[in-house]
Amino acid sequence: MFEPRFSIPPKMAKRLMEIQEANTVVEYLPLPGNVLQEMQRESAINRVILSTKIEGSRLSERQMRKALQVGQRSSAEQEVVNLSKAMDFLDRCAERRLPITEELIKQLHAIIRVIPGGKRPAQSGYRTVQNKVADERTGVIVYLPPEPRDVPTLMEDLVAWVNRPETQDIPAPIQAGIFMWQFLTIHPYVDGNGRTARALATYLLRQHDLWLKGLFVLESYYDRNLDGYYKNLQMGLPHNYYFGRNDADLTPWLDFFIDGLAEVFREAAELVRSKSLSFMAVEPDLLRRLDPSQRVVFAQMAFRTPVLTTSDLAKLLNLRDRTVRERLKRWIAEGFLRPRDEHAKRIRSVVLTEGYEELAQAVREDPERYRYLLGD
Repeated sequence: MFEPRFSIPPKMAKRLMEIQEANTVVEYLPLPGNVLQEMQRESAINRVILSTKIEGSRLSERQMRKALQVGQRSSAEQEVVNLSKAMDFLDRCAERRLPITEELIKQLHAIIRVIPGGKRPAQSGYRTVQNKVADERTGVIVYLPPEPRDVPTLMEDLVAWVNRPETQDIPAPIQAGIFMWQFLTIHPYVDGNGRTARALATYLLRQHDLWLKGLFVLESYYDRNLDGYYKNLQMGLPHNYYFGRNDADLTPWLDFFIDGLAEVFREAAELVRSKSLSFMAVEPDLLRRLDPSQRVVFAQMAFRTPVLTTSDLAKLLNLRDRTVRERLKRWIAEGFLRPRDEHAKRIRSVVLTEGYEELAQAVREDPERYRYLLGD
């Protein structure tokens, strides 16, 4: 049974909070649909390009972009095209909210794997030969993965761990970091392990709604810190899996992983904030005054329902009832909302104040202009 050892020191806990804050910014700040789609498209391309580059591709960025447009002509170009198809596959899996299973992993790797000729299998079987990771410059072995006979059990244990109810109590970024490290440690395939592991780590974050609408690229951090990436994966451990890696303390790797995730999340949040502000600058003054969570509430009341209960607000904002009531008290004092029943002893439902209701009416009369408020 796979039981990872790790701790969450104060610095890592702080980074986890930064990740959540960045996620909230991206979730709530409005962007027109066409702008969001273009940003998502560019992020998807960069994810493919950088993941392929990390694995040592000699193609330039221009060549990779061209391959994505016209298809593969060489095995190097096929790597790029295959990874793009793999990302599309994971998009479809996410839409169906499929868990990570061995079948999903094998299907994903079958798409990523470059096959010079012949029919592509629906699933990739685990390796049946001993592989190794060597320094390209010196040829020195830096890692000797577990023997092929142990791979199926190790993969079964990893998938069982990531789907256990107890694992869901671990912060999602920690789950993703552990899964990625253990997958790379098992090295279940002869090649394509890095691309598969990073894609699955991103998919795992997406499963837990840490997706930033597809606007973050984890690989950008590793591209900027490639030596640190490989060094922290090694963690100074012996190169043989059986001499300590099967029971390693993963905290050093997680520290690096969480630092990188927080960095790319902050970058994505700043980009969204900058883009959003450029659109908010021409908005009506009343709308510009609203903070991100107020904008979500206003959009809901302008487009979908003029009345919200406290339960509706808790569900909409993913907040506890007590927190919702504290915010309501502040928002009523600020003149944003008012109780639907002014004489009730306890606030059970709210409506917009007169000024914001007039603005909501203007939104309803020109819905396309304000459609971006919904974040669709």
